[in-house]
Amino acid sequence: MKTRWRKVKGHTSIDNALYGPRDGAPGLFSNKVRINYVQHGVPLFVLVWRDGEEYGYVAKPDASESTGVTVREIPVDQLLRYEESGEAPITELQSFFVSAAKSAEESPSVAEQAKVLPVEEFVAEEGGFVLAVHIERERDSALAAMKKRAVLAALGYLRCEACDFDFSEVYGEIGEGFCEVHHIRPLSERDVAEGTGLEDLAVLCSNCHSIIHRTSPLWTVLDLRAHLAHVRWSRLNDAVAR
Repeated sequence: MKTRWRKVKGHTSIDNALYGPRDGAPGLFSNKVRINYVQHGVPLFVLVWRDGEEYGYVAKPDASESTGVTVREIPVDQLLRYEESGEAPITELQSFFVSAAKSAEESPSVAEQAKVLPVEEFVAEEGGFVLAVHIERERDSALAAMKKRAVLAALGYLRCEACDFDFSEVYGEIGEGFCEVHHIRPLSERDVAEGTGLEDLAVLCSNCHSIIHRTSPLWTVLDLRAHLAHVRWSRLNDAVAR
């Protein structure tokens, strides 16, 4: 790659820019676009966004995909920062495709973890019955189910909007249709019952849903996604430095 940033306009749609076999990202990666590849070098990534939208996309070549590319969704604010600086760090772009979780090969086994756990004589009594009375805020489980169906119908998958985790990809059939549905504005902030629409909900994995509710003031899904992108980028930079 010789040219670090080359901006173009005029695509008929986001899909055309991302998946167009001739003038989109696949065409660019396969040398079908009418540019001077000798002058500009081999393209590594394509960044696509629509002005005014909250999210944009970064694509990289992937021969294992039928479209010829793998695409990740990232905040438009991040893309606009790249545009302002006139370049996008390669390690940072690559970080969007790196899972935040370590692979099973890298993670210590249960037996290995047990070796470093302190051995203490402690037994807790559990499993008995107690009577408990709670006051809970009303939730409509049908709304969460409707959100899942709407996302599946539109995208064909349920993927965490913060970290891109897809339960079906990792767990197979047992993970099909599973995710958690997050209220963008917490119910705890409501003094009385209010209407909730599908646009007021977000799809999150269990980890991200738990973590986002540990933040105060509550992070937005975009905040959490940006945080994860930063962590991935920092880890990748550290790995490259080593």
